Amino acid sequence: MIAAALAAALLALGLLVHLALNAVRATGAAAPPRPRITPEQARHAGAEDMRAAWLGAQLGALPPPQRGGDAAFVAARLAEVPRADWDAAALRRHGQLLWSLRPAAARAGLLAEVEERLDRVAAMLSDLTGREFDTRLGQSDERCLCHPDPQVRAAYLAGGSDGVDAVMRTISEARARGRQDAAARAAADSLARQRNAALRALREIDRATRTRDAHAAWDEQARQLGG
Repeated sequence: MIAAALAAALLALGLLVHLALNAVRATGAAAPPRPRITPEQARHAGAEDMRAAWLGAQLGALPPPQRGGDAAFVAARLAEVPRADWDAAALRRHGQLLWSLRPAAARAGLLAEVEERLDRVAAMLSDLTGREFDTRLGQSDERCLCHPDPQVRAAYLAGGSDGVDAVMRTISEARARGRQDAAARAAADSLARQRNAALRALREIDRATRTRDAHAAWDEQARQLGG
């Protein structure tokens, strides 16, 4: 009797194991396969994640994309060139607006110009505020960072280094651009002063000529009256 009970228990246990295995197989078959990540994709993702983290750190909370906006509107915003005398709030407003216009810029063929402007604004903010950027924020994709393939992990980290190099180049270029803009504005101001002085001198010459002619006319009239 004990043997019969033991056999029944073993049979029930075997049935439970069989059902559990079937459930696992069914779950595995139903689950979608994880997309394969190549090292090239991981490196690109690493660079993009680093840039996005840097932009977010400088621009603050990034707004959602705007549904509207045509090419003329995007071009008008790009025409508002940041100046060295803008404060951090003005730079952030400009950058956040351009960020929200990225879909419209893509439709208008102006995305490259918008992305370049975003980098420049972030670089200007970095110099203006002196805020330190923690590069760990740019290595946040756990799929790549903890990927079972060591080549993918290494590529993701290398992409992050690429992103930091790009940030450093952007900051250097923004500083050079700022110096060029300042020199151009100084030259324009100097030239404007010279032009103003030339016009002022011309007015003075005209005024002196008219005064001299008036005196000559008065003298001639007096001579005629006296003669």
